[in-house]
Amino acid sequence: MAETLLFPSLFASTRVQDQPCQLNQADNRGLDLGLSLGSIDYDPWTIKKKLTVSDLGDLSRLLVPKTLTQKKVLPLMNKSLDERVHSSDGGTVTVYDSDMKTKHELVFKYWPSCKSYVLQANWKKEFVNVRKLKEGDLIGLYWDARSSAFVFSLLQRALKIDTTVACRYCWILEELNEILEEIK
Repeated sequence: MAETLLFPSLFASTRVQDQPCQLNQADNRGLDLGLSLGSIDYDPWTIKKKLTVSDLGDLSRLLVPKTLTQKKVLPLMNKSLDERVHSSDGGTVTVYDSDMKTKHELVFKYWPSCKSYVLQANWKKEFVNVRKLKEGDLIGLYWDARSSAFVFSLLQRALKIDTTVACRYCWILEELNEILEEIK
């Protein structure tokens, strides 16, 4: 009796059921080539930044590191957008928030005065306020050339320190130091 292989379009052959075959019959996954991809650590976030006070302030702009932008964004950007980014008005870009699954229109431009690139116009309203971003939060960005858009993610929240607990520990340390001084 003949049995058709799992991928007839690729193999277009049949085999007799009693003959040995390299086909993995146990789990029907096709040919077992004995290959493994191993562990692949892929990190798409080519630009990572800890937010500073200036990134969160009333100027409504995110400073994007110049060197990383020149290496990881501009080579993937189409020429006309690159030219607009370097003009005084900047270029409008879509920024996709991969955590919230939302799209936002911001202006991306080069600021010669601070020798850096910035995302502005709605940065504070649509990211800082909505995502409740704080100083020390770690964000990630990358340029998706297929959609001509930045992709954004909040990678890690800044460590929160409970100041009331910290003050209690300071008080305890002060008390211990006074006791140690008395013992001496």
